[in-house]
Amino acid sequence: MKQPQGPLKTLLGGLTAISPSCKDAVRLQSDALERRLPMLQRLGLRIHLLFCKWCRRYGRQIGFLRDAARQHPDELADPAPRKLSAEARERIKQPLQAGGP
Repeated sequence: MKQPQGPLKTLLGGLTAISPSCKDAVRLQSDALERRLPMLQRLGLRIHLLFCKWCRRYGRQIGFLRDAARQHPDELADPAPRKLSAEARERIKQPLQAGGP
């Protein structure tokens, strides 16, 4: 199928901004965390979110993750090493050496 050109392409691009798909709405919500969206995209996203509970839920989830990352930046930068205790290593090693569960 031939791709639209000129004014038709511009019109279709504007309609996509006003009525984004869920895939586009997810991308726009992620982009909105990094930068201010153009007015037409913000309007389209708001309209989409009025009707789509799944995209609203996604927006709350990424907002929660962003807030959690901001509240604990030191834990993200330098995670604590995870080590098993000597007792736990021994419990795992014994069945492996015996060849059974």
